[in-house]
Amino acid sequence: MESRNKLRSHYDNIFEKYSNDEIMVHELAKMLRTNKDISEILVQKLIKANSDNKINMKQFSDIMLAGHYKAFFGRYVNSYVNLLVPRDKRHHFKPVGRTIRPITELDAATDGSYEDGFTCCPPPLCMVTVSILEIICYVLNEYLDGADPNSPGTGPTAQHLIFDPQKRQQCWRFLTYMFVHIGSVHIITNLIIQIFLGLALELRNSWWRVLTVYTAGVVAGSLVTSIVDPRVYLAGASGGVYAIITSHLSNVIMNWSEMSFPAVQFFVILLLISADVATSIHNRYFLGNQTPIGYAAHFGGALAGFLVGIWVLKNVEPTEKEKYLWWAAMVLYILLMGSAIMLNIFWKQHFLPTVWNRSSANRRNSKD
Repeated sequence: MESRNKLRSHYDNIFEKYSNDEIMVHELAKMLRTNKDISEILVQKLIKANSDNKINMKQFSDIMLAGHYKAFFGRYVNSYVNLLVPRDKRHHFKPVGRTIRPITELDAATDGSYEDGFTCCPPPLCMVTVSILEIICYVLNEYLDGADPNSPGTGPTAQHLIFDPQKRQQCWRFLTYMFVHIGSVHIITNLIIQIFLGLALELRNSWWRVLTVYTAGVVAGSLVTSIVDPRVYLAGASGGVYAIITSHLSNVIMNWSEMSFPAVQFFVILLLISADVATSIHNRYFLGNQTPIGYAAHFGGALAGFLVGIWVLKNVEPTEKEKYLWWAAMVLYILLMGSAIMLNIFWKQHFLPTVWNRSSANRRNSKD
């Protein structure tokens, strides 16, 4: 409360420089821009809230304070987002003469850093909604009549949504397998990662950007699995989860010069992904373990998330090189996805059902 009162007093003092009563918003905005009392972000906020009318001191301060995420939702959410999706590093320091100093909360208010780059209006419900749908499908699949407790993935929901290699003509299965999970550990792990990492992305990017990345990862995961491991019945949302993870790499690359410690972030995320995929491949092909982990879906989702993230997620300040990278990522993604789709459609010999039998011991449910 004390902090909020300080901010209100700060904005009251700014307003008093230009008027003791009321003033037209467009006139105030012009003077604020000229003297740089507040950032352009907050000037735009003022114009949007009250563009063609007069405004008094209280109304001005109320507009400036609106959206400052205080109490639980303020400081902690702001720190959480900045930890996972760091802001432009120039916002962390302020010039003072020939030196620089760390910004204070008052500086943050003046340059709009509580809002700069992320918003909760509309609230970030994309990943939450997806997660709720996955939970509903999991519960229905586990507890409706028809589920066999000794054979995972045989419930009524899974029968219609799981990726079945013998029913690849039912194209919706390349996407809907994300709603089928094998076991509580499987779904809980995916939910924790996609909400924890996806929510931070969603606060800095529009919901449709995050959903595009997630969906691209899910579809790429099933397409790659279908080609590399054509006998697998695929279930789980890890293709989308890995897309969310690698899209953080894209965010770092496209905003490298604007971020603090980008190399550390890039290295840690890349190391985790590489270790997971390498371990799955090693266990499968070198140790002979018939692991249920769908490494191909992980790899496909990760690659799709990285490429799509480059041209879908926001770029703070695009450079000429980044523009070329943007086009390269888009073209490469289209070529790879187009090739995967064509192989799934026309490479019919590779998917002949006579090679395996669904009721045989060769059937494997893969948790991606």
